[in-house]
Amino acid sequence: MADQYSNDDSILQFGLDHTLTTGVISGLRREISSAATGRPIQDVIQTDAAINPGNSGGPLLDSAGNLIGINTAIYSPSGASSGVGFSIPVDTVNGIVDQIVKFGKVTRPILGIKFAPDQSVEQLGVSGVLVLDAPASGPAGKAGLLPTKRDAYGRLILGDIITSLNGKKVANGSDLYRILDQCKVGETVTIEVLRGDHKEKIPVILEPKPDES
Repeated sequence: MADQYSNDDSILQFGLDHTLTTGVISGLRREISSAATGRPIQDVIQTDAAINPGNSGGPLLDSAGNLIGINTAIYSPSGASSGVGFSIPVDTVNGIVDQIVKFGKVTRPILGIKFAPDQSVEQLGVSGVLVLDAPASGPAGKAGLLPTKRDAYGRLILGDIITSLNGKKVANGSDLYRILDQCKVGETVTIEVLRGDHKEKIPVILEPKPDES
């Protein structure tokens, strides 16, 4: 059984606060996409406890009152505050809290690239992430990853296509995000790329997002 509790903005307008809804855990290890960035959020808890506007950030509790997750989103085809809810598991939250306590912020590692839509790469008949841009000031640029460009005649020259990171297959952008989320700022990772008709392995030192440095 799952209980979801928070100060609900939609309830406060009626003069009520500290609301509690109940339901069951209906799924584990789900994956959803962030509405803000499109990045995949892994291993979320699925619950049918109602999540209303203002509940995001509130605790998901078990029947004994133990924290098991933080409410984050709801999938509702009707647009109402009913449907399937999702919460970030407490193990993930603990790692984030440790960063906030230690650094005062959450630091996420980046490669510092822009990459092509997955559909564009599929049309090329290959599997991976095509690098469109790799600024020289970013981790990938410093390591020598090649961006996509045009030659003097306007012909398109494809950049590196990332096929694996630390030995884990990268078939699309979601795969890349998933693997990066398991890495840390300052860590050196090995990226395998398809460059022309051959493959190369390139070490890259991950850096934080510019606004997090």
